[in-house]
Amino acid sequence: MKKYKIYNILGLLLVTSIFTSCDFETAEQDPSDIVSPYNKPTVTITSDAGTVINEGETVTYTITFDKPIERSVTFTPSIGGTADDHDYSLEAVTLQPYTTSVEMPIEVFEDYEIEGQESLSIQIEILGIAERYLVHPDTVIEPIELQINDYVDTNKLIINFAWGTEDDFDILTYSDTSTYPETLWGNGGATSANPEIDSSIWLDDPAGTYYVTILDWGTGTDWDYTFTLGFPDGSVETITGTFDGTNYPYSSFMGPSDWGSPNAYKILKVENNGSSFVVTKL
Repeated sequence: MKKYKIYNILGLLLVTSIFTSCDFETAEQDPSDIVSPYNKPTVTITSDAGTVINEGETVTYTITFDKPIERSVTFTPSIGGTADDHDYSLEAVTLQPYTTSVEMPIEVFEDYEIEGQESLSIQIEILGIAERYLVHPDTVIEPIELQINDYVDTNKLIINFAWGTEDDFDILTYSDTSTYPETLWGNGGATSANPEIDSSIWLDDPAGTYYVTILDWGTGTDWDYTFTLGFPDGSVETITGTFDGTNYPYSSFMGPSDWGSPNAYKILKVENNGSSFVVTKL
């Protein structure tokens, strides 16, 4: 019996030793790393331009991660400011998996509408809820503030003609130079728009006098008008007045015969010396 007791005691000690060894080895193992949100990529945005641009230019913003990830992230611009959506082109962009940058271009269109300096305020956002958790939790994307200057044509007189009624009025330009006396020069301001815009008088046209005329299609009323003039040197001049549609105290040209030969009343005189324009209200 003694022999069996000794064997039993030895067996118990062996089993105890095995369990103790297993616990020790388990205690020696390092736990798995917990995934930290602070290991996610940070976002930076840089630009190839300043904060003031001109119509006709494109500014490019580059959105950059400091490390690639295996998921795509879409950046969407939220837009404010005084510029209209027809003045520019700007779309959401997506940073693709395993890449670290994507470009977001802003194209500002050139036109001859003289609007003065406009603003564009852009907040770039990650709208997808799941996508927001893919970037560093402290990510703050600062808003982009741009000022947009009118397009300047260094060869042309830009004429914007506006009025405050629902009627349709037009402007025509005429030359009265030694080369082209009393000649219809431009009809770009004869559309259904308000303001009407004309750019037919150029510095490299024959030197001399040109006229801006108003076509009044028989309203028989007086109405206020505003001419906003853009010069080749970038300066702007505003001329206002009231059109006397009752007495018509103006000199005039005969308008195009295929338009019914309307009267084209002289409103502005433009002197072109080949290097600059001088505009006078008549």
